[in-house]
Amino acid sequence: MFQLPNKNRYRGSRRLRGLMFKAAFFLPVVLLLASCAFVDLRPIGISTVPGGPGALLQEEESPVIIRFDTEMEKQTVEKALQVYSPAGIVNGQQHWEGRALFFVPSVPWSAGLRYALRLSGTISALDGRELLLSKDIPFYAVSRSSLPYLRSFAPPDGASVGINSTVLELNFSLPMDTRLTEATLDFGVSGEKIFEWLDDCRSLRVYSDKPLNPWTVYRWSVSEKARSREGAPLAKEVSGRFVTDLDREFISVVRVLPLMPPGSNTGTGLWGGWVPAALSLEQGLGSGHGIGVEFSKPPESDSLRRSFGFVPPLPGRVEMLSPVSAVFIPSADPQPETVYSLRISGSLRDTEGLKMGDDYVISFRTDIPFLRVLSLSPGKDEPGTTFASGDRFPVPVNTGGIVQIIIHFSLPFDSEMPSIREECAFRISVRPFFPLTLAPVSLRTARWLSSDRLLMEWEGLDGGGPGEPHYYRLLIPGGSGGVNNGKGSYLNEDFFLFLEAQG
Repeated sequence: MFQLPNKNRYRGSRRLRGLMFKAAFFLPVVLLLASCAFVDLRPIGISTVPGGPGALLQEEESPVIIRFDTEMEKQTVEKALQVYSPAGIVNGQQHWEGRALFFVPSVPWSAGLRYALRLSGTISALDGRELLLSKDIPFYAVSRSSLPYLRSFAPPDGASVGINSTVLELNFSLPMDTRLTEATLDFGVSGEKIFEWLDDCRSLRVYSDKPLNPWTVYRWSVSEKARSREGAPLAKEVSGRFVTDLDREFISVVRVLPLMPPGSNTGTGLWGGWVPAALSLEQGLGSGHGIGVEFSKPPESDSLRRSFGFVPPLPGRVEMLSPVSAVFIPSADPQPETVYSLRISGSLRDTEGLKMGDDYVISFRTDIPFLRVLSLSPGKDEPGTTFASGDRFPVPVNTGGIVQIIIHFSLPFDSEMPSIREECAFRISVRPFFPLTLAPVSLRTARWLSSDRLLMEWEGLDGGGPGEPHYYRLLIPGGSGGVNNGKGSYLNEDFFLFLEAQG
């Protein structure tokens, strides 16, 4: 039997299917809306010190600060914070004060230096919110003043200079802190450094109280610890060097010669008022002469005075006559007929400090002969007889026990020095020798007949007879302390004779 469908049942089934479709569509939406009720979409509030690009921290130890409006996961914030300088990462200490993270630099901020606060990475709040940071904030501390730098310096790097030139000059772009800049200057000169600031403390000149050493490399540097007057550090360390080799000519001896002393006028020129006595010292050094030395360039005076040496010793002093000439003045005449050696030390320096190097040595013989006794005679009209020291000399004894002797010397005695002649006469002596019973004698007269002939009379002599000779000893003292003619000559040794008094 065929049965028609129930229309009401068909309608109910279609309604059920519609309800099921709507439930399948709206259930995820309902669930999503239910879950959104527990998500906090509020942003994390954050502020910084410095607050923005170009901001200025007022003090050298002012902290960098990161503030939040909520409690944060501290480690995430600490990892995200870094501070930079032109030299790299700035080291410092971090600490929290409530919701704020403080960063204090280990080394105080430098004025004029451009720093940067960098926040980079994901940070988390304790309530689960997160914030991705990528931000750089450039800032300054103490002052926005620009960094000073060295504009120029002298001598130029690697330059050749003399030892007496201005040592070092530094020219900065800004007025400098003089104390700090001087303290950070490394400059290895001998002696004490002298600082002179010019141009409102922009230019520094450095001197030394001692000359520089010749042929020496000098290096200098100024570190970044130097500061401007505003406290900004030097932009970068600077350095340089120079060499004291501008003077390449060593001092040398041009000539050495004997000089006669000046008269009333000292004169000018190479030798002042001194007059050359010969062309070379090898020709001899006379009595009263000085030794003139000409140099190729000006010697340093103190060094020169220490440079003269003689063998055998010859005391004296050195005087400068011109910038390139000097004279050695003996304090006494050199020994007669003696060979001397003059040495001028190689340590002699010129005015630039260069040493001569090798010793200069020259040998010379003095042009001063020894004094000799040429002859003796018993009277004016008697011929002179040459005797050797120690000989016997027969002399007649005149009435009153008077003996007359004329002594003829080989050299004249200075007529302008009467005291020399008088001293000679009084130094010559006659004394009893044999027999011991002879009475003493005395000088009766002494008179110079000429510049080289001396007449002397003694009284009190007793003439001997046959088989009974009477001897008296005549002594003329020699050596530098004996009889001398006032012109540097003296007897090499004592001269004596045995006078045989004949009655």
